[in-house]
Parts: sequence; structure tokens; C-alpha cells
Amino acid sequence: MSDETATTEKLLDLVRQTNAAWNRRDIDTYLSLCTPDCTYQPVARHFDSRERGGRDDVQRFMEDFWEAWDDEFVIEIDTMRVYGDAVVARMRFKGRARRSGIAINDRLYEVFWFRDGLIARIQDFVHRGEALKAVGVEE
Repeated sequence: MSDETATTEKLLDLVRQTNAAWNRRDIDTYLSLCTPDCTYQPVARHFDSRERGGRDDVQRFMEDFWEAWDDEFVIEIDTMRVYGDAVVARMRFKGRARRSGIAINDRLYEVFWFRDGLIARIQDFVHRGEALKAVGVEE
């Protein structure tokens, strides 16, 4: 296996591991895969779309998010592709809001950037073109 192939597989595996940890509600594992100064930018249409910075802030976001959704809420990876030091993943999320009972089954694109073998930044996008532009690729 070439170094490039090994690097690609490692990046894809990190995304798979964080996704599995998210779905298990395993904060410790999730955050262990991120740099201490990691950032997360929710999709702009999220009710609180401010950027989160650092593991503690990301953890608070995760806890608040999980509190709002039933225990069956999951995010599934549809597709992933590596672009340099980033991965663009098309994600499907399904679940039901705890208070309203409204079900959701939607898709978004997440971009993962890496540093020192860990995830340094995650940003959500509604449209594929926006996600690709964020990694310097034009459709």
C-alpha cells in the first residue's frame, strides 16, 4: 500500500470512528479523536449555528444536541472522499425531537480537516457545492 493510500484510509477511518462514537453517545472517544483546540461549525440553519472551539465547547454542544433528540437519533455516512488534508462526507441523519416528536430524515455534508493525525475542524454544509468549495474544489 502506498503512503498516499495509507493516509487516505487513515483519514476515512478517523471519520468512521468519530461517527460511530457520536452514534454511541461516547463523548470521550469522540473527543480523543480531535485536537484539543478542535472547532465545530454547525450548519447555518441550525438553531444555534455559532462555531464551537475546543473540546469543552464541542462537548457542551454534543450534550445539548443529544438532550434535544431521542435516543434513536443517528447519523449515517452515505459517502466520503478525501481532498488533500480534508474529507467531505455526505451524511444522513434520522431521529425524532424529544419535545415536539417531529421526525427528521435529512442529509448534510460535513467537512473534516486534520492535523497531527487528529480531527482539527468539522464544518457542516447543506449543499455539496458549498462543502467542495470549502476544500478548494469547484464542481
